[in-house]
Amino acid sequence: METNENPTQSRMVVIIVIIVILLAANGVLLWQFFTQKQEITTVTNQKNTIIIERDDLQRQKAALQAQFDSMVVLNGELNGKLKISDDSLQVLQAKINSLQFVAGQYAASKAQLDKLKAEMATKMEELAALQKDNEALKADKNALTSSLKDAKTKNDQITQDRDMLAGKVALGSIMRADNIKITGAKFNKSGKESSTEKAKNVQKLKIAFTVDENLIVDKGNKTIYIRVIGPDNKCIEAGNQTFQSEAQQLPYTVSQDINYSNQKVDQIVYWSKGSAYKPGKYSVEFYIDGNLVGKGGAITFK
Repeated sequence: METNENPTQSRMVVIIVIIVILLAANGVLLWQFFTQKQEITTVTNQKNTIIIERDDLQRQKAALQAQFDSMVVLNGELNGKLKISDDSLQVLQAKINSLQFVAGQYAASKAQLDKLKAEMATKMEELAALQKDNEALKADKNALTSSLKDAKTKNDQITQDRDMLAGKVALGSIMRADNIKITGAKFNKSGKESSTEKAKNVQKLKIAFTVDENLIVDKGNKTIYIRVIGPDNKCIEAGNQTFQSEAQQLPYTVSQDINYSNQKVDQIVYWSKGSAYKPGKYSVEFYIDGNLVGKGGAITFK
C-alpha cells in the first residue's frame, strides 16, 4: 500500500506546483498589464498636456502678433521725431517669429513669451505717450490753423470794409452837376436876349446848371468840361481840344473854371457854334476831374 500512495502524492505535488507557477505567472502578467496601462495613461496625459500648453502658447503668440501689428500701424501714423525706429520694430518681429514651442518645455517657452510681452508692453506705453504728444501737437496745429483762418477772415473783412469805405470816399469825392437846362438864345440889335426853339434863329446855346455842395472835395479852382451832344449823338467839337477821362482822351465843346469852396454853385455858360444849328435834339455832359458829374438838359430845335 505504501508503494501505491507515493505516485499519487507525487502527482498531487506536481499539480500544486504547476498551479502555483501558473498563478504566479498570471500575477506577473496582471502586474505588467496594469503597469503598462498606467504608463499609457501617463503618456497620454502628458501628450494632452503638451497639446494644451502648445495651443495656449500659440494663442498668446497670435495675440502678441496682433498687438505688434497694431503698434506698427500706430507707429506709421506718427511722423518725424515721434516715430519709433523701424529697426526696433524689426527686432521685435524677429523675436516673435523665433518663439519655439518644444514639448515638455512649457515653462521655458512661457518665460520667453512673458519676457517678450513685457518688452511689447513697454513699447506700447512709449508709443501711446508719443501718440498723446502727437495728438496734442495736432490739436495745437488745428487751433493755430483755426486762429489763422479767423484772423484771415477778419483781415479780409477789414480789407473789404476798407475798400468799401475807400469806394464810398471815392464816390463821395465826385462832384455832381444837376438842375441842367439848355435854351436856344437869340439877341436883338440892342443885345436883349430871348429864347427860341427854331434852329435857324438860335445864335447861342445857354447852358444853366448847378454844381452841388460836397464837403469831401478839396477847395480850389475846378475846370468843368462841357460836351454838347448834337442830333447825330456826337460831341460838337470846337477845334481839337480834349481832356483826360480815365484812360482816354475825350473831345469837349467848351470849358468853364470855377472857384469851388465846397458850397453849391449856380453857373450859366453861353456857347456859340459859329454856324447854323441843325434841327434836332441837343443835350450836354459835364466832367470834373475826369469824372462824369452830370448829363441831360435835352432840348429839340425845330
